[in-house]
Amino acid sequence: AFAELGTVVPRSGAEYAYFIDSFGPLHKFWGNLPAFIASWIYVVVLRPAEVAVIVLTFAEYFCQPILDVLCIKDLVLGDHVKKLVAMLALGMITYINVSSVKLYVRIQNIFSSFKVVACLIVIFGGLYELAVGNTTNLSRGFEGTNFHPGSMALAFYSGLWAYDGW
Repeated sequence: AFAELGTVVPRSGAEYAYFIDSFGPLHKFWGNLPAFIASWIYVVVLRPAEVAVIVLTFAEYFCQPILDVLCIKDLVLGDHVKKLVAMLALGMITYINVSSVKLYVRIQNIFSSFKVVACLIVIFGGLYELAVGNTTNLSRGFEGTNFHPGSMALAFYSGLWAYDGW
């Protein structure tokens, strides 16, 4: 849907621009209201929640091996450490973005290239395993799959969230 809308409305602003162009001409005040409400919901609710989940996920993956090496099995202490790391990461990201947008973009490009390299390692590693004939895991690919409607809805929701809904 967004790919089609992006070709029809070639302006920045995503949902805001699409709502303005769709409903704006209908009424001077009420036509722009959906765009205004959508942008405020994104700014006040959705984007902060998304950033919180991403930072908490980062803290989970960052702290898990460290807590395992230090043999910290206390769940309450582990959760406090993860939340502290998440807050520090969020503070560092915010500070870098506020102090220099160019530095933030450079850092974002570096980490994006790391993600691409990691994906390529996984892809070529899988292709290598297929080439040498290691296909035992392919026969068990859907083992233990749960076909309950709630589980399927959660799987679709997780996929949509991972791709920002579109």
